[in-house]
Amino acid sequence: MKHTALALSLSLLALGAASAQKVSLTYLHGFTGPDRPVMEGLVKKFNETHPNIEVRAQAQPWGTTWQQLPSLVASGRAPDVVVINEDQITGFIARGAVSPLAPAEMKAAGIDQTRFFGPLFKTADYRGQSYGLPVSSVAYAMFYNKDLMKKVGLDPNKPPRTRAEFLAAAQKCTVDKSGKNATQAGFDPKNLDTWGVSLYNNWVGSRAAYAAILQNGGELTDKNGNAAFNSPQAVSAVQFLVDLVQKQKVARPNSTEEAELAAFSQGKVCMFPSGQWYLDRFEQQKMNFGVTFMPRVGGSVRDAAWGGSSHLTLPRQKPGYDAAKRKAALEFMAWMTQPEQNLAWTATGSLPSQAAVAKNAQFEKAPINGIFDRLDSVYATSGVPWMGQVLGPFDAAWEAAYSGKKTVAKALGDGVTESNKQIEQARKNFQ
Repeated sequence: MKHTALALSLSLLALGAASAQKVSLTYLHGFTGPDRPVMEGLVKKFNETHPNIEVRAQAQPWGTTWQQLPSLVASGRAPDVVVINEDQITGFIARGAVSPLAPAEMKAAGIDQTRFFGPLFKTADYRGQSYGLPVSSVAYAMFYNKDLMKKVGLDPNKPPRTRAEFLAAAQKCTVDKSGKNATQAGFDPKNLDTWGVSLYNNWVGSRAAYAAILQNGGELTDKNGNAAFNSPQAVSAVQFLVDLVQKQKVARPNSTEEAELAAFSQGKVCMFPSGQWYLDRFEQQKMNFGVTFMPRVGGSVRDAAWGGSSHLTLPRQKPGYDAAKRKAALEFMAWMTQPEQNLAWTATGSLPSQAAVAKNAQFEKAPINGIFDRLDSVYATSGVPWMGQVLGPFDAAWEAAYSGKKTVAKALGDGVTESNKQIEQARKNFQ
């Protein structure tokens, strides 16, 4: 009897030890710059507060991950958790490299998708399933020079929101050397002192056109995933931007991002639409500037701006993968995207991923707070596996229209033709 009791006790002890066994997770991300110490600090905090889980993080350049991930998945050696960016995620999902997140397991891990800004969360959705949680995000915003606005009689605390308000501000801010603005008789557009707005010819410049198309009810692709950025809504939206150069004379023709950045920094441009990543630069220059959401330059259907993002994902694993690892990985993802951690991550320059964080008192007087009321209207260029085959021709179409090499309709039409040729080839990889 004693032997039986002893054996039972030993069995229970062994069972308890097994259930308390530490789960080890590998975590691969591309935050290799000044954001790396912040990520490492969060991982350290997770490990300290979760004694039964050890997360071992590895940082490497994003491009290296994009090259390695398919073969790692195919050989059954994929990390437990990988961060994938918005411009890559749909392609990896469509290739079967990423595992869907079932609603039941998200609920069990305490993940509530309604906490996140809707379009941001949906960036990692594909064909009705969720594949990732947003951990980092950026957006296209509009910086504006408060001193220039005040000088021409505009209220610097009320930046434009509509197309009409935007055009009026751009015209008043475009002033020639004699002091006349674009609305006044005798205005000389060939002898300007300040410009109303910056437009430019690279991919960042084309994101203004992307926002305008969405604002007017258009899209880059149709329901079948084909390029569709030559719709009437798209042509009308982009035409307005091109007219700022060719008709209104309030934006410099065929300029570069570098030239417009310098002009804004020197107080020669009133409004500078670009990525939020220039925020630190303008703060260091001690400029008197504001930040606002991209005005509805394209139309009045909806607010919209471009956004980039990074998502925590679970790569597809080999058969027999330890269920305890997946459960622990979901626990790590849930913790990493909680408001407290998301707030800590904003120190890297990332935007809040959820309204609860955007409302934090620490942002009350921050310039970037100017876009926080519309963070639920930031849209990534994702949703089809061949987004690269859409964006390349779209960016080229914008450059051709903006520089005057082609009419807007011709530029967008040619872009769609080229894009759909590339998509036809790309589809073969996703059969």
